[in-house]
Amino acid sequence: MRQLDRRGFTLVELLVVIAIIGVLVGLLLPAVQAAREAARRMSCSNNLKQIGLALHNYHDTFRVFPLSVLGEGPSAEGWQRQPSWLIRVLPQLEQGAAIDGIEYAGTTFDNINATWAAPAKQWRAMNELRVPTYNCPSSALPRTWSYPTSANTQALGAPENIEIQISDYAGNSGCNFRGGSLTEFDETAEWRRVGVIADNGFFGVKFRENMGQNWPGTITKFATLLDGTSHTIAVGEQGAFFGNSSDYRAGAALGGMWSCATGTHNSDLSNYVVTRFPINYSGTRWEAKSGQGVVDGSWADNQYQTSWGNTAFRSEHTGGAQFVFADGSVHFITNSIRFDIYTALMDRHDQTVPEDFQ
Repeated sequence: MRQLDRRGFTLVELLVVIAIIGVLVGLLLPAVQAAREAARRMSCSNNLKQIGLALHNYHDTFRVFPLSVLGEGPSAEGWQRQPSWLIRVLPQLEQGAAIDGIEYAGTTFDNINATWAAPAKQWRAMNELRVPTYNCPSSALPRTWSYPTSANTQALGAPENIEIQISDYAGNSGCNFRGGSLTEFDETAEWRRVGVIADNGFFGVKFRENMGQNWPGTITKFATLLDGTSHTIAVGEQGAFFGNSSDYRAGAALGGMWSCATGTHNSDLSNYVVTRFPINYSGTRWEAKSGQGVVDGSWADNQYQTSWGNTAFRSEHTGGAQFVFADGSVHFITNSIRFDIYTALMDRHDQTVPEDFQ
């Protein structure tokens, strides 16, 4: 009986097979990465949907929307600063247990390390609470920042530093221009330390009184959104670096997602944006308004960092960013949107209704 010859693959055949496998992997990998990003983008869209629903439920309960700014003030235990809108809607995000029992009197929510400040009585919750809904899964930005605590807070048992979550989403408190215009500035727009402040967005502002602001501020509700809920942006993404490494999220001021900062029109603001820059803007200058008329504003003016007040909405999703509108719908808006249309979507009462904004 003849024995069959047995031989293995030649080196050339092995190299050909390896090369074919390499080509197949090269073809499949981008598709896998695209599928993963599509899933992350969908998750981000769901986050915004949940935030929009929480805002609606808040309005159902209180008949108004939460303020993006509420002025600081004195207390028997020191100067206190108020919680942000992100904290106020936690019960509507089924996170109410995390803030049950928190004291709002005689406490500061920006965790400032100063002897004149009230203690951050809720330091433990600030250090431990993580809300997945407030972070985009596509974002490479850090989920938390480390902040020092004050001596008054440490007297309550807090460590020298605590880790506080930073949100990848910021509220819309208006825009520099009157919506739908590139030349007409909004009547409430003022150039201040944080850049331009205004009071024409989805979220209302109530600054600390008697500090020189030119308008009293507004508490918003559905009735004040004169352009309609489907044409007013409520919240947008800030889940990407400015440049290669700068974290300019609106919530990266003291207190992270917990704080609306000072609530003073001429000082740090947090967790909301007054729009001066296009989506994913990577430059450093843009036209602004001051008490002296039109100025060429920048990120840093008069030696102050203005990124907190006017930092652009931006994302890691290719080509644009996602926004939830006042009606609860989520839209992906591209970088190429006309800036006058973009500002019209930021302004709640400019009486400009753009037909197409995708």
